[in-house]
Amino acid sequence: MFLLRLLRNPFYVYIISFLIVFLVYSLGWSHLYPPLTFSMYLFLIGTFLIALLFGYVFQKNNYIGFQVLDSNLDFRVFTFVLIIWIGFSIEFLYFEQIPFLRLLSGQDVIDYRDFGIKSFHVFLVSFNSFAIVYVFHYYISTRKTKILFYFILLLIPSILIINRGMFLIGIISSLFVYLFSLTKFLKFRQIIVMSISVLFILYLFGYIGNLRSANGDPNYLPKESKATNEFMASKIPKEYYWTYLYAASPLANFQNNINKTKDVNYNFFDLIIFETFPDVLSKRIAGLLNREKLGHHQIVHWLTVGSLYSKSYSYVKWFGPIILFCYLIWIIIISIGLVPKKSSYHITVVAILLTLVFMNTFDNMLVFAGMILQLVYPIFLSLFEKRKI
Repeated sequence: MFLLRLLRNPFYVYIISFLIVFLVYSLGWSHLYPPLTFSMYLFLIGTFLIALLFGYVFQKNNYIGFQVLDSNLDFRVFTFVLIIWIGFSIEFLYFEQIPFLRLLSGQDVIDYRDFGIKSFHVFLVSFNSFAIVYVFHYYISTRKTKILFYFILLLIPSILIINRGMFLIGIISSLFVYLFSLTKFLKFRQIIVMSISVLFILYLFGYIGNLRSANGDPNYLPKESKATNEFMASKIPKEYYWTYLYAASPLANFQNNINKTKDVNYNFFDLIIFETFPDVLSKRIAGLLNREKLGHHQIVHWLTVGSLYSKSYSYVKWFGPIILFCYLIWIIIISIGLVPKKSSYHITVVAILLTLVFMNTFDNMLVFAGMILQLVYPIFLSLFEKRKI
């Protein structure tokens, strides 16, 4: 139960997710990644301590809790599914194609980033992602077969438009809802089975990666990314190197950006616009004001992620990561404060926050409209729960 309590608290998940990346980074399997500096250690430890304090306060005051939804919400769920499928049907008709079906037929497919009716698509995708979480919570509460069918229906659009990120976010959020529903932690045998399954999936991830690179040579990527002699001589299957490389890359790019960024303009305005506003809004503001978004110094061009913090450092150095951490804390507090335990949308909000915090380990999800806008719908809809209609 102790581990379950940790995984139900966004502040603790922040610590766990960044700690996992740090531990993977500490394996030191590649000379490509720079050593972490004292300032990096200080920042990580500082944010961990603050997150630990907030997590303790939230846990002690029982601000987060699971509740079983009433079984009379079928019409609400059906309405969500209907709205989403009507929306995607409009887009399929507008573009005169369904990307996944075109892919199966061997035709050229429009990229998911170019598919959709501009702003309408952003709200449709984010509403779809929110509905996935809420409907899964309702299924966990009722165990109705019909609701499970609705849940699957909500996952299908991400497949049809070939948006893996949307699908993955929906699954991760649903997994957090499932963890909330557990009254006791998994049995030892279940933990062993899950651990073996994870190791197998990670091995498969590396195996497929090897097949796609250099005619299946398992040593190609380690050589190209300067794997250490110690790793190459070890008995560790080289397939796991892919997991190490990608899991540690956010911290590596963050540290590399710290090392390479010398002079900055300390432009706090651009920091706020590009690192805290949803991307659909910041693009329009940038166009009107002729502002240009800054990038970050990447280790290599094919490792692009830099966690929540890397790009913010390019604007105002350490002020950037500190501001983003405070902003993340504020979002968690406000979201849970506006959708408390008595709301039927409470678990949905918390699960979305948990996913947001977890994904921030890899990139700045605060500016990804498809993620951050998910919080708007439960906050808005919870207002109507207090009214008698």
